[in-house]
Order: sequence, then C-alpha cells, then structure tokens
Amino acid sequence: MLLRRGSPEPPAPCARCSRRAAGVRWGDLCPECLAELRRRASPLARIISLVFAGVVIGYAYWRIPLTPATRIWVAAIAVATYFLVRKITTGIAVELMRK
Repeated sequence: MLLRRGSPEPPAPCARCSRRAAGVRWGDLCPECLAELRRRASPLARIISLVFAGVVIGYAYWRIPLTPATRIWVAAIAVATYFLVRKITTGIAVELMRK
C-alpha cells in the first residue's frame, strides 16, 4: 500500500501485546505497555538511587571536612545524584524488562 506524502503511517502492532496504537512504529511498545514497564521499573530504580545517594553522603561524611557550607553542597549533590541515577536506572530497567 502506497502512502501519500504527509499522510500518517498506519498504526503498527505493539511489540509486546500486538495491540495497534496510533504513533507506534514497528518494534515499539504501545503507551499502555510502556507505562506498565515504567511502573514495574520504578521500585528498582528508587532503591538503587537511594543507595547511590547514600554512598555520596557517606563519602562526604568520611572524606570531606564538613562545614555548614559543604553540608549544603553535599545535600544538593546527593539530591541531584538521586534524580540522575533514578532517571538512568529507570531507562535501563525498562529496556531490560522489554526483552
């Protein structure tokens, strides 16, 4: 079937549930399956992120002389580490669970 220029592609089936959804390309997941994988990956990502943030805090506690200014910086870096590691871990977990 030839498509005209500018016309949307026909929906492809989801790689996991075979449901056809608009905007899904061949080999991609539908929004429902992607949301399910993210929901399942979230607890794992939360635990790993808390461990890494704890490692940052522990390293700062034992290695850096803690003044009031450095405590603020360590807290900010620990929060940033938590969110960054959580984002990365969620993406990796979704890709691993996808297969």
